[in-house]
Amino acid sequence: MSSQHVPDISAIFGEVLYRYRVERDISQEELAFEAGVDRTFISRLERGVRQPTITTLIGLSQALNVSAADMVKEAERLYLKRASGSSTDIKERKRAYTKRRSKAKDDARK
Repeated sequence: MSSQHVPDISAIFGEVLYRYRVERDISQEELAFEAGVDRTFISRLERGVRQPTITTLIGLSQALNVSAADMVKEAERLYLKRASGSSTDIKERKRAYTKRRSKAKDDARK
């Protein structure tokens, strides 16, 4: 029996939201104000801790001057890409992460 990696859609949406926000050079506070939500909620969304309602999604998209559909399509594209990744891809990503983390720890000790 093979186990398939299921990506975290909340984290993926958070990445998409973060990318759009940073591309537009908007702070979390500014985005929150424009979208009518709290800044801490933006942080939680970007970290994948929370998921937006459809109302919040539309508010975020308006504040970012992008369609809600485009944000969802981007999240879906990333989700499907990661879900279809072979176990080799996943192992490679884990190895690369472990290597970066070890290097950071080594650098911190210096």
